[in-house]
Amino acid sequence: MRLILLLFITIAFVQVQAQFAPNYQEEIERISQMEQKGFQRRLNGDLANARTSASQNFDVKYYRCEWEVDPAVRYIKGVVTTHFVMTSSGNSITLDLANEHIISSITRNNVALAFTHMNGAVTVSFPVPIPGGVKDSMSISYGGVPTTAFSPFTTATHGPNQDPAMWTLSEPFGAKDWWPCKNGLDDKADSIDVYIKHPAIYKAASNGLLKSETPVAGSGVITHWKHRYPIASYLVCFAVSNYNVLNNSVDINGTAVPMQTYCYPENQATFATGAQNAMNAMVQFSNLLGDYPFKKEKYGHVQFAYGGGMEHQTCSFMVNIGENLIAHELAHHWFGDKITCGNWEHIWLNEGFATHMASIYIENKFPANATVYRNAQINAITADPGGSVRVDDVNNPNRIFSQRLSYYKGSHLLYMLRWILSDAVFFSGVKNYLQDPALAYGFATTNDLKSHLEAVSGKDLTYFFDQWFIGEGYPSYKVQWFPEGNNVQIKVSQTTSHASVGFFKLPLPILFQNTGTGQQKLVVLDHTTNDQVFLENLGFEPNLVTFDPEKWLISKNNVIAKSSDPLPVTFETVKVQCLGDQLQLVWTTSEELNADHFEIQKSSNAMSWSKIGSVEAAGNSTDLNHYTYTDYTTQANGDYYRIAEQDMDGKVQYSRILRNTCGMLQKSDLIISPNPVADLLHFRTNGENRGGMNVSIYNADGHLERLEHVSQTNSNSIPVSALQRGVYILQVEDVVSKSIKAVRFMKE
Repeated sequence: MRLILLLFITIAFVQVQAQFAPNYQEEIERISQMEQKGFQRRLNGDLANARTSASQNFDVKYYRCEWEVDPAVRYIKGVVTTHFVMTSSGNSITLDLANEHIISSITRNNVALAFTHMNGAVTVSFPVPIPGGVKDSMSISYGGVPTTAFSPFTTATHGPNQDPAMWTLSEPFGAKDWWPCKNGLDDKADSIDVYIKHPAIYKAASNGLLKSETPVAGSGVITHWKHRYPIASYLVCFAVSNYNVLNNSVDINGTAVPMQTYCYPENQATFATGAQNAMNAMVQFSNLLGDYPFKKEKYGHVQFAYGGGMEHQTCSFMVNIGENLIAHELAHHWFGDKITCGNWEHIWLNEGFATHMASIYIENKFPANATVYRNAQINAITADPGGSVRVDDVNNPNRIFSQRLSYYKGSHLLYMLRWILSDAVFFSGVKNYLQDPALAYGFATTNDLKSHLEAVSGKDLTYFFDQWFIGEGYPSYKVQWFPEGNNVQIKVSQTTSHASVGFFKLPLPILFQNTGTGQQKLVVLDHTTNDQVFLENLGFEPNLVTFDPEKWLISKNNVIAKSSDPLPVTFETVKVQCLGDQLQLVWTTSEELNADHFEIQKSSNAMSWSKIGSVEAAGNSTDLNHYTYTDYTTQANGDYYRIAEQDMDGKVQYSRILRNTCGMLQKSDLIISPNPVADLLHFRTNGENRGGMNVSIYNADGHLERLEHVSQTNSNSIPVSALQRGVYILQVEDVVSKSIKAVRFMKE
């Protein structure tokens, strides 16, 4: 019986592991699809010039929103009072409100103001100009039936009795479809008050703290919510239904933060569990990231039936209480609400972080599945050979909300930063990023995060973000190892899946084990060049080797091979030298074993190679050996070279790939400044580059150091602070004509 029970438990555990990753991926897919649909609504609005018509001559400070609704009736009416400061003198301002609504009056100090309302724009005229810097206010009384297009304002039913429900979902540019506001992303109100008049049989949820529920004549109630944090118009929300309200509290470093759940009666049990999971996640995230950003008010779940979740400030709207959805929407209150990505190119700052924090929550709760969870992400990321975390097409919602790139690869970029920097350093930098007064409750880009991580770690992370944020693809590793008693020789080779990155520089974790004695040691190799050879003292002889056992790194198709002989040739240096119109390859070996000769190979695309010559090898040697080979043939700009070391027994190993930049120097019609350069290299080209330019920087050995795409032809610049002192080549390729221009510069 014990054997049967143990077998049953084992099988059940394996089944849980097998199901865990697909279920996780399905949840992320649902989240990304919902957010993609939200963006599609915004994109369609943009194409119709519907994002915002609001004027830029005023700064919103406060909204007082008074609404009257019945969830059984698709209609809203109310009064919205806007307090603002004029940023420049003017006799009018313009707000946004969809044409479906009728404005009955606009007043200032109970005096009617003239206005026009057309094409979704409300222009209000003042009797005399209001000077810049002066604070004022006005009240707009309106009512109407909001559009059903793109679902900014929804009525529905739920439960066995088909009880009415109403909710808003503005996503960021649908707010104007149901209330008058400044509808852009560039002006957050400092605070709001929300008053909702509704039938007394219902409950109303909104942002901030519940201040009162006041009965009024006619079986009605006015529910008052008060929110005193900066908030974008699209995050203002309400929902009304026959909610059951669950009140809990969670201690966040000495502050009792209310956790309020508004759920349908038929789902109370599951949403009660969801509230507890959210509180657990809030404690965990606050310890890692700094306190919950809205802890002076509350956090809450509000049930709706849209099919996902929405991180409305202080109250996430939730279709269900899946744990991944709970953690994802809660994490958005740090990454999305407190700090919002500055533009869609950097959407991973919202979605990659939210996905990663949900991963941390799941790994903490189900530690046995951590590697399964991470491996599921890696498999999804490496399903295709290309793809950058940086969004290169901000008008394509499929690309912006790519599950593979913005969510998974963005999340795993953070895994790798944690691995490189350590959790202590990484989370210290992230805390500083979140608490930066210039960014908090505002907007940020990837460079802002990078700067804070560099400041805390003391490391220049330009290479990392060039490879993993800008670059595409992933590495594949071949690890050869040869035991020598308690020591082990390790040779690491790397190929990349996409030409945008020639080499991924990463510290590589490799676990050596002796399964007989139980001894094991994790070795971390600082892999900075291809075909690098390491010698490690383990203290035992291993019989099992595992690459990246905890799945910190993005990689695929890795091969681990035990060598039957000591590792053959160690390339110390391989470089290109320019001799007039000719090219010379120069390389040095520090150790040779059974080496017969070196074959020189050439390619136009770094994929198909041809032999152009050979050089005899030393054979067996532990001394430094120096070799050269000169290519006297006609040079083609951008040709690639590599050296294939041929052993006497037929084995082959390759040097890193080099690129010919010699001929390019004759085409120098680039203008750069300054030269020498310290931190930022400015350049311009003669002529137009309509399709943009691919910009590369090579070192004197022909090694690619940076690769970027730029769309402008004037005032272009590239940061070069991470480059070592020396001579480099700037190459600019026109995307359309494929013409190449190049020039040398000196890095100080």
